[in-house]
Amino acid sequence: MLTPRPHGLALLLAVALVWPCLPVQAAGLGAGDMESVCLVKTFKTGVGGMRLPVWRPYLLLKDGTAYANPKLAPDVFDAQLSRQNEVDNWGTWTQQGSDRALSMPGHAPMSSAQCLPPAAAGMPIRGSYKHVGGGGNTVNGGHASFMRTDGYRFYADGRFGNASNSGLISPGASTIAADAVRMGHYRIHDYSIDLRYDDGSEAHLFFYADGDQLLHIGDEDYVPAQ
Repeated sequence: MLTPRPHGLALLLAVALVWPCLPVQAAGLGAGDMESVCLVKTFKTGVGGMRLPVWRPYLLLKDGTAYANPKLAPDVFDAQLSRQNEVDNWGTWTQQGSDRALSMPGHAPMSSAQCLPPAAAGMPIRGSYKHVGGGGNTVNGGHASFMRTDGYRFYADGRFGNASNSGLISPGASTIAADAVRMGHYRIHDYSIDLRYDDGSEAHLFFYADGDQLLHIGDEDYVPAQ
């Protein structure tokens, strides 16, 4: 019978004490967990306070649940934690013929207008896309309007550039601020886009494409820039 040396026993005890404290990595959603992404018409406030129609995405899972307006890429999204902290964002869905019906807390039953398939791994994007958002009260007779534009330019070789600018317009005063263009590499797979910037930072965001006329990145729609 072998007798452990004192320093070996101490090492085993140290490992036993430390091991339970190691954090457990949250598992994201895989392709096998996801049924589809479906869109439902709603409205949001735009530049000057205008009420604009938009299509809100719902991520449908194969267990019959649905998550409203995702922002993170599914493979880094902690669904278990979200179910605890974002209860109102979770509901259920059912198949009704060729349509999918959604039931969400605080809403009447909704039918999806369109469902979109996941993107092929490595799908290339070409061209410039922009999102324009804002707020204010000019539509109601006020005097202030806020606008923010965020844009991406994608290249077929996997490179991209990202920049944004914002402005405040009011009587006698207007200000505009622009951010520097940030460059990096992108990769698309399933309902995800991975953005790896040249400065070392990364973003893993929810993504889908509706042809070449609309890209949904994070929680915003981007249309071709003129």
